[in-house]
This record gives sequence, C-alpha cells and structure tokens, in this order.
Amino acid sequence: MIPGDVMEAVTQLQQLAEKNGVSLEELCVYALGTPEEQAALEGEKTESVAAVEPNSEVVTEEESVSKENINGLWCELAIQYSNPHSRLILMGRNSTQLNKIANLCEDKGAKTHIVVVDIRDKASMAKYLTKFCNQYGIDIAIACAGVSAGTLDGPESPSQVEIIFDTNINGVLNTIMPLLPYMIERRRGYIVIISSMAGVFGEALRGYLKQYNVNTTVVIPGYIKTPMTDVNNFPMPFIVSAKEAAKKIIKAVANNKGVIAFPTITYIMLKCLSCLPNQLINYINSKLPEKPAFEKDDL
Repeated sequence: MIPGDVMEAVTQLQQLAEKNGVSLEELCVYALGTPEEQAALEGEKTESVAAVEPNSEVVTEEESVSKENINGLWCELAIQYSNPHSRLILMGRNSTQLNKIANLCEDKGAKTHIVVVDIRDKASMAKYLTKFCNQYGIDIAIACAGVSAGTLDGPESPSQVEIIFDTNINGVLNTIMPLLPYMIERRRGYIVIISSMAGVFGEALRGYLKQYNVNTTVVIPGYIKTPMTDVNNFPMPFIVSAKEAAKKIIKAVANNKGVIAFPTITYIMLKCLSCLPNQLINYINSKLPEKPAFEKDDL
C-alpha cells in the first residue's frame, strides 16, 4: 500500500510535468539527474518551429517563386532551422513551394507539417495554430509573410493598400495572437517578427512578455535577394542574400536580441537621414526610384 502523502506528491509532480509539457520521467531527470543525463535529454527533445510563408501568389513576382530556384527568406530560415531534432510547421498559400521546402527540410532530418492557408484568414490561422500548440507545442514562431508594391504605374490604389496592410500587419497579428496565451501559460517561447509597421507591435510585446519568459525579436532588414526584390529595376545598395539574412536572424534569436537591423551601414544611413530637416527628407524621397504596382489580377 502506497501512503497517501506519497500519492499526493506524485499527483502534484504529474500536474507540474503536464503544465510544462514534459513527462514525469523527464521532470525527474531535470530535477535530479546528472548533467550528462540532462544534456542527453535536451538532445532528444524536438523543437517546434512555425515558419510562415509570404503570400507569394499575391505579389508581382509570382512567376519567379514558382520555379525551381527557391530563395525566399522564409525558405532559408526553414532550411537552416532543420535538423534531426526539429519539427517545422510550414504555413502559406503556395502548396507547390511548401512541398519543395518541406522536402529540403526533411533531407536534413527535420519533421515537417504543411498547412495550406491564407495568413489573412484569422479564423483558419487560429484553428491551425491552436491545434499544433496542443499537439506538439510551438517553441519558436517566425512571422515573415510580406508583400510589396509601389506607385511606378500611377497613384497607389485602395485595393493595393488594403492587400499590403492585410498581409504585412494583420497577417502578423493572425500568426502571433493565437500563440500568446499558450506561450504565457507554458512560460516559455520565442516570437520573431520580420519588421514593417508590425515591428512596433513586436517591440511593445517584448517588455510585456518578459515576465512570462517569452521572448521576441524584431528584424529590420534592408534589401534581401528574394523574388520580392527581383522585380525592382533600381540599384539596391548593400543587398544581402536570403541565406546570409537567415543566418543573421537565427544568430539574433540564439542571443535573444530584441531588435536586429542589417546591413548595419544601411540602418545607420537611414538613422542619419531621419535627423535631416523634413523639407530635405521630402525632397530626397521624391527622387527615390519607385516600385511597380500589383498586377490587376492580384488585386
């Protein structure tokens, strides 16, 4: 007969293990095991990563991203995070591209899950993310969806503005918000936001989530060689490859940096530019090259 106080202690330990997403055996190793046993256990644990794909079917470079040359930032992040101990959840609209990236990730030993979904669909995103949170757990969520267009072909249309805001801002919110209650409850997690206006939201989150041991990194990139920039017909100084950008982001996450901006020289130049008089800034902006607008079929 097992004494009642022992059974009560075991029950409490089980509840603690469930709350932290580990088994009772793992909890005992963390609490009582040798450093070697703890290290071995860490090596066996699987990290879940939600890598969100840009809405490539909306942007003007749709044709180029559907070819064999896969070179988007999210693609590089997914590939570089792949290893035998990782599980990646790849979300986006382009099923063909998702499958190509999943195959490359699996070649490096990662387990992958593909979700064909429009990140602008709030209800669907919440449904899938909640499902994966409950089934596997999400340790790192990377919100890097984004579209870009300009006014080269005339004034920016309301439809174009709506698409940009709906993807670059609402898409980030639809990715991050369903995860917050889960990460706060677990008191661990990491959120990475590739910055636009959504970066302001990410910076505000960092201070709030710190008390729950949930971290965030806001990425402020310059020009990155991806299908999104391939359509630009103007000079892009200090442009970096998607592979190099992914390495910088992963390093920033590993070091828990609140904000990372690259290339550094571009960031410094823009900071200096912001110190100029408004009239001079307006004049400089008026002389900058413009980007093509969305095709009519994309609106």
